[in-house]
Amino acid sequence: MSSTTDRYVARGTHPLDEVGGFFDGILAQVSTWVPALGALFDDPLRPPSTKAVNAVTQPLAAGLINSGQWPVVGAGFVAAEHAMADAAWHMAWWQGKAMERLVLPAVASASAAYTRREWFTRPMDTGYAHVTGPYVDFLCTDEYTMTMTVPVLAGGRRVGVAGADVFVESLEPLLLPALRKLHPAAALVNHAGRVIVSAEVQVAAGTLLAPGAVPRTSDISAEDDAALPSRGELEAPRFVQPRAPLHVGERLLVRPCGSLPLAVVHPAAG
Repeated sequence: MSSTTDRYVARGTHPLDEVGGFFDGILAQVSTWVPALGALFDDPLRPPSTKAVNAVTQPLAAGLINSGQWPVVGAGFVAAEHAMADAAWHMAWWQGKAMERLVLPAVASASAAYTRREWFTRPMDTGYAHVTGPYVDFLCTDEYTMTMTVPVLAGGRRVGVAGADVFVESLEPLLLPALRKLHPAAALVNHAGRVIVSAEVQVAAGTLLAPGAVPRTSDISAEDDAALPSRGELEAPRFVQPRAPLHVGERLLVRPCGSLPLAVVHPAAG
């Protein structure tokens, strides 16, 4: 089984690499937390306390949020159900330069708060990193958000996820130059074909533009790597029909962002 880090595609200077490299960079940084976090759960008979998890997670999150390398607005670790010694659920998550810790209003609300969220369920179900969004993060920021998460393993068990948040609005100045190099109407879409950032001003974030553009590799578990498409298959030319009215009558060329659940799409002509 390949590790999360092994799945990253080597980055170069191609505009498509610039787009995917933003998300790969954050995922790579968060992946470095996994050994320290996983070590807390090595003995299943002696799970860690919330205090112990917070003590390890807080400096990791602070380092990422305050590094200035990426516009990260929140980061941390979210434990699986009953993984902790003193709590059924636990979210060790900090936000902003002031490093304010997110506190759920009640233990009973924790399950509804995050255990059914895509950013939690996909890494826990598949064993792979995931990019979630764009979505309105009612749990943390009430802003249009992207969340990058990786599973945390201990003795082969998935004990939670580590991750980071960025605001969608912060992506536009970073990714639009690369998208425009690819095509004046290029758009970055998520696994459902919804727009994250578009070089075409008439296509807003959240628009369902290109269903089927991203292969559903995020549904394949880490125990079944043979089912994943090869790099050649990912890079082979593919086309989808647009859903948004702007490109009626045109086909959209799909440019996958490596093994991420993301793709850049644009009209095939021009």
